[in-house]
Amino acid sequence: MHLFRYAVPSLLILSLLISCGPRSTSQKTNIILFVVDDLGWIDPGFMGNTYNATPNIDRIAKEGIQFTNAYANAPNCAPTRACLLSGQYSPRHGVYTVGSPERGKSIYRKIIPSKNTTVLARDNMTIGEVLQRNGYVTAHFGKWHLGDGDTGPLGRGFDYNFGGNKMGHPKSYFSPYHNKKLKDGPDGGYRTDRVAQEAAQFIGQKKDSACFIDFPFYNVHTPWQGKQGLIEKYTEKPCDREKCNPTYAAMLE
Repeated sequence: MHLFRYAVPSLLILSLLISCGPRSTSQKTNIILFVVDDLGWIDPGFMGNTYNATPNIDRIAKEGIQFTNAYANAPNCAPTRACLLSGQYSPRHGVYTVGSPERGKSIYRKIIPSKNTTVLARDNMTIGEVLQRNGYVTAHFGKWHLGDGDTGPLGRGFDYNFGGNKMGHPKSYFSPYHNKKLKDGPDGGYRTDRVAQEAAQFIGQKKDSACFIDFPFYNVHTPWQGKQGLIEKYTEKPCDREKCNPTYAAMLE
């Protein structure tokens, strides 16, 4: 198993090369790409944080390779995803920010904002399209935020989509999810568990195929909503730093 870790203030990316099933040396490498939205690089345990519990991330980091001297292609959600999926910088694909670049008071803008698009255009090839054309079964689970319809996951190289649409953040982390691309679970069920269960089931079904699983979590993007039991756990836990957030910690765990 190999791990590639890329940590930035807005996103933490974990790419895990896995086997969906028994592999021979002649088989293609299977890939799972985890993207954790809005996770700060100082927040996981393996980066020295003793308040947040991140045992799974810590284990992957220990067993794999960490890249700790890296830079983000963009400072927020959509452009970072566009760069990651297309392998291109923002001046090429045109996704510079989320929504309008003219947000906020004009008095604070010292330069004329660049024209922005919120959709990754079809002439920007994605890693999903490349792998799909090379015999991979491709699937997307979680946040997309780069378009919908023919610019959503199913139109951009993914055979299967669970949860991906044009929305930049969830309306609720608890079922009902109010997302037509994400089938509701039992009332009150946690969104992250629901998406993960679907991804695990997909991997089990495709164990004899070469797989590319794109798994960008909605966590830990706002709204901050965690499981009540975990929030209580962190509320009772002593804070060993300047500021601790029990709800954020619950979402991260």
